Amino acid sequence: MAEHLYFPDSPLKPLRIEYDGPQYDGGDWNDFPTRYGWRNETGTMELFYQHRFPPEKHEKQYLTTAKLHQYVENVKEWERNKWGERSFTIVEKVCQEISRYDKILRDDMKLAIRLICHALWNISVKRNGSKQKSVHVQKWFLSQEYEAGLLLQSGWCLWETTKSRYTGGSVDTLAYLLQLTRKKPAWDKKTHDACKKTECVANNINESEYVTRHVTEECNCGHLHAVVEELHGVLNDGGVPLISITPPSGQSEDEGFKLEVVRKRAGRQYVAISHVWSDGLGNANGNSLPQCQIQLLYERARSLVTGKEYVPHYSGGPYAQIHTSATRLVHFISNQARGKDESVLVWIDTLCIPHQRDVRSLAIQRIREVYLDAYRTMILDSEMRQIESGSTPLVQLLLRVVYCSGWIRRLWTLQEGLAAKSRLYVLFSDKAINISTIADELLTKHDKDKLPVLQENLTFFAMSVWFSFFKNTIDYASKFEKFVEVVTSPFMGRAITEDGLLATNWHNVAMRAATKPGDRPIILAGVLNLDVKPILDVKGGPEERMRAFYGMLAEFPPGILFMAEPRFEDDGMRWAVKACQYAGEPMFLGSGTAKITPRGLQVSTLPSWLFSSEVALDLSIEGVHDEHQAWVRWLAEHKLEDVTEPNLCHLKLENSFNLEPEKRYGLILQEPTERFTRVLWACALVEFQSVEGEDVHYTRHVAVGHVRRVTSWDNLPHVGYLLPFSWASLQKRAWVVG
Repeated sequence: MAEHLYFPDSPLKPLRIEYDGPQYDGGDWNDFPTRYGWRNETGTMELFYQHRFPPEKHEKQYLTTAKLHQYVENVKEWERNKWGERSFTIVEKVCQEISRYDKILRDDMKLAIRLICHALWNISVKRNGSKQKSVHVQKWFLSQEYEAGLLLQSGWCLWETTKSRYTGGSVDTLAYLLQLTRKKPAWDKKTHDACKKTECVANNINESEYVTRHVTEECNCGHLHAVVEELHGVLNDGGVPLISITPPSGQSEDEGFKLEVVRKRAGRQYVAISHVWSDGLGNANGNSLPQCQIQLLYERARSLVTGKEYVPHYSGGPYAQIHTSATRLVHFISNQARGKDESVLVWIDTLCIPHQRDVRSLAIQRIREVYLDAYRTMILDSEMRQIESGSTPLVQLLLRVVYCSGWIRRLWTLQEGLAAKSRLYVLFSDKAINISTIADELLTKHDKDKLPVLQENLTFFAMSVWFSFFKNTIDYASKFEKFVEVVTSPFMGRAITEDGLLATNWHNVAMRAATKPGDRPIILAGVLNLDVKPILDVKGGPEERMRAFYGMLAEFPPGILFMAEPRFEDDGMRWAVKACQYAGEPMFLGSGTAKITPRGLQVSTLPSWLFSSEVALDLSIEGVHDEHQAWVRWLAEHKLEDVTEPNLCHLKLENSFNLEPEKRYGLILQEPTERFTRVLWACALVEFQSVEGEDVHYTRHVAVGHVRRVTSWDNLPHVGYLLPFSWASLQKRAWVVG
């Protein structure tokens, strides 16, 4: 049904939704449900409306958007007929009606309706200005479980579908992804059976069973080795080793490619390779790769360094011409200096990181430097190498990398992608494309109104996702690029702050998979430009490495208090989770900072309640709602016997935590405001210990949960606690959560 909404031509896998009802008869739109028996004359909904349809027999009919563009692309017709105002009204009404017919309409039919409504609403906003969405419109525009389930049925990973819902948000993103044909090499037999919402483990490897792959399955060529002693020498001398690949001279049939270990030096251009080990380009036993893989690296890397189509060019922003001129000058001078030298310099972990532990540690400490200084970084991903870039729209290339690639799922590639900045190239089947500038090109088209109106919203989301993953951190790291983007980019209303940088990359790290849990604090420190040596020197396991990471910081976003992940259990550290990894639903840290002290995390900006456990009514007590003595006594104690419209708080805690008698607790809320009091808000329960100094409350973190406002005695929940205070009684206290 959405075959023409988001694609210039029909997609390879069109989303087709069968329609077995009558066609619109052209009469009054508002009376259509009554004319066809969906609602009786009094306006009451008929539950069995489908039996009112005339018993017609016809071939299968499918909803289509093939002709929709005829109605929406003519701006003059749109304005003259006031279609924008009418679309707003219709979409509001339809979304409200969907709620009434929710249990009757087929899921695929609801998806079709939502997609059309979403498209019409966005066009109306573009042509007529912004419009506040009602609750119904907000609900039905978001992605739902149904389309996520369709992705799973099509072989997508649970992690991929979860990420597409969290980062794409709207129904159109998932509808677009549903129409993409996933292309994987024949040898890829990996499954997602063990994957979770927050982690794809399909690419995790077992080093004892690891097989280094050839370019083709039929190939059995020998390996070329980097000299391990030379790698050790460069690393022990404080340097970074590169591999110089020299092609055969053609003077002898037996002559092949040659590898030489050289030291990275200023002015020597090299290509850094970013890849996923599960694709077979690693080697668990030595620093070698098959000759066919060496030839592939040589050919693609040399093309990036010397090819005319890869001469630097930057578009957009007031300094684009200056940036282009400077980088082009460096490019041409470097290639001129090469003369007849046919060799090319590359860095790939398989060849450049030795296996001996002490030297390996030195190499890992310098990985960020490798990608920061590389002339180009090339992403090798087995699924992306099945896609032809020349025949694929830019927005699809970007979405495929962000949602489909194995590269985007892995932990180590995050640091590599961030450090590469605007020099990040993805190798597709035909050539390498600078993926880091695709979003900028799309942004330029968006600004110049050169995108089809039906594709604008999806394209905007694609740009936003890329910026949220990579652009924010890159901008923070580069003062020049940050200044330019603050001036020119709609996604950067202000420069990203240090706490915002930490919050963004915490989520990036937590959503990626790693074979070794101990790598998480290393990468987190690396992308924040912290020294990773203290973490690598830790003798304990992943938790001790994480403790070392916290020890390198002076502040931390207070949102960590509301995460449901396992926490440290020693005094002063209960505020901190043991791993940068989600155990349940993904949860953003949020903005703001709190001070890390020896006794815990000091928070003073968040609203809270302080109460005795005796004031809380345990709703799980059997019969508590039926004139139980505990209920009667609780109402009397808080003078609520005659209150018909209460203003109370319902607390539900995770992990079945129970309040203990004769103890005082603090309930710290994440972000409550009066206009959001009808929704759940995350909270942290802390056990009060003492008050010291200037009314600083020292506590122990004991649980997380959610709170909501209770304004009616009807349908009270049967779990959790009822607390006799209102949102108006919230106060901002100084807490130290240890």
